[in-house]
Amino acid sequence: MPVVETSKFVFGNKAEQLYPLTMEILGHIENEVAIDEETAQKARMVLIELLTNAIKHGGAAECTLEVIAAEDKVIIKKSDIGEALVIRSEGALYQWPLPGVHQGGRSITIYGDGICNLKGSLANSRRVRFFIEENIKPNAGEIRNLPEHFGLMIITRACQAFEYEFDIATCTNNFTATLAVGLQTKKHTV
Repeated sequence: MPVVETSKFVFGNKAEQLYPLTMEILGHIENEVAIDEETAQKARMVLIELLTNAIKHGGAAECTLEVIAAEDKVIIKKSDIGEALVIRSEGALYQWPLPGVHQGGRSITIYGDGICNLKGSLANSRRVRFFIEENIKPNAGEIRNLPEHFGLMIITRACQAFEYEFDIATCTNNFTATLAVGLQTKKHTV
């Protein structure tokens, strides 16, 4: 059975704490799993976007990050009691938890820029799994046209899996990002 290390970190939803906490968590992950530079960079992007999201949208004073490091993956979970996720998609407003029980099995387009589309697969009225649909067009995706949900796009691109779930019992937002671990190769000297 692979060794799994779970650690929790608290973020005070303040901009000046973002970089130090990101570096602390990255150091922790690198101490637990021998990840390659690409995986470290992806983890850094995910952390920055999750923490930026907490600063922008968090209604609570803090959020909790749980980091699970295993040999084959790193899971980063962000939980808060802030504002629930709200997405505008094709003229409709989606605010979690979604009304009714008929939501499962549908897909919605969250963001598109000509390069790709960020989509959400609705599992039920509380959970959405994000995925990318490539749609490459030349000269698309100018930086000045970035929409509100571009951070979700960044996280989804960096991860093996990324999802959001609203816990109705505790009114908690839970984002879970799973990164596949690329193991660092050891250099041999002659």
